[in-house]
Amino acid sequence: MPTPETAAELLTLKSMRALVTVARAGSVTRASAELGLAQSAVSRQVGEMERALGGPLFHRTGRGLQPTDLGAEVLPRIETLLEMAEELARSSRERACMPSGIVTLGLVPGVAGFLASALYREVATQYPQVRLRILEGYSGDMETALTQGRLDLAVLNRYRAEGSNSYRRLFEAQLCVVGRREVLARFLGVEEARHGDAGWPASLPLQSVAGIPLVLPIPPNAIRNLLDEQTRGKGIAANVILEAGSSTIVMSMLREHECASVLPPHAIADELGSGRFSAVPLAERAFRQHVVLATSSQRPFTLASKMVAGLIPGVVNQLGCASRRPSPRSLGR
Repeated sequence: MPTPETAAELLTLKSMRALVTVARAGSVTRASAELGLAQSAVSRQVGEMERALGGPLFHRTGRGLQPTDLGAEVLPRIETLLEMAEELARSSRERACMPSGIVTLGLVPGVAGFLASALYREVATQYPQVRLRILEGYSGDMETALTQGRLDLAVLNRYRAEGSNSYRRLFEAQLCVVGRREVLARFLGVEEARHGDAGWPASLPLQSVAGIPLVLPIPPNAIRNLLDEQTRGKGIAANVILEAGSSTIVMSMLREHECASVLPPHAIADELGSGRFSAVPLAERAFRQHVVLATSSQRPFTLASKMVAGLIPGVVNQLGCASRRPSPRSLGR
């Protein structure tokens, strides 16, 4: 049994990190590959931890290495020590005015496709020690993740002012009825061969959408909640043929089936530009979408988060997101 002084010397960050990695990987082989170390080095570090803590930390099973009772007891505390060490290093670098570390950013599907890559380019150029961790999800999920402290920042959609997080407006867009050009023309009674672009309406009252087969997000979802609220209030029965849990499913349905959806124009900018899709704005003011940058009220606003948040409005402006909406002449294009 090592003396307290010897045990403390064996409890190095390297040996603690090796122990946690072995526990997560379930084998020394996989842990050594993840750590970029020889298996003998990882085994030695785990052995040092076992000598320091006074007993075996793993036993072999048919499913690989599993923590012993002692291992299961000490692993959470060791993970906490590693997190504290990483936080100490990060905060020290920040005090030296060198932003570093991971910034976890949530993006709604409508902006993820064009914002993620452009933002990465700016962050990699200006703050090379900062690493982005980007998650995609609907606004309601992003709001919840911010409130629970699982995200640092999020770009999401809002239709009302209330909320527990902090918001900065990026741009606005009117929600549109969208679909393949020929399908939407048929639903709206547009005779393209006769009128061309001039035959498309400048906007649609919500009542006009009642008979159109719609593919919409599964509630709770910001767009879906708003549509349900507005249709109930006006006594309109929406013809929802499918509820989708992702934007990928929505887009696949629009491409392959006779249906439409309700989306902001920037979410289908490429399809509008190619002329395959058309978009007609809903006439009601309630369908004005505010795209905002939100920060968590439950998570420390680190220097790295602050720097990334400062880049986002400029990247949005460079991409011309505020102009990613159909003009009256391009509605049918």
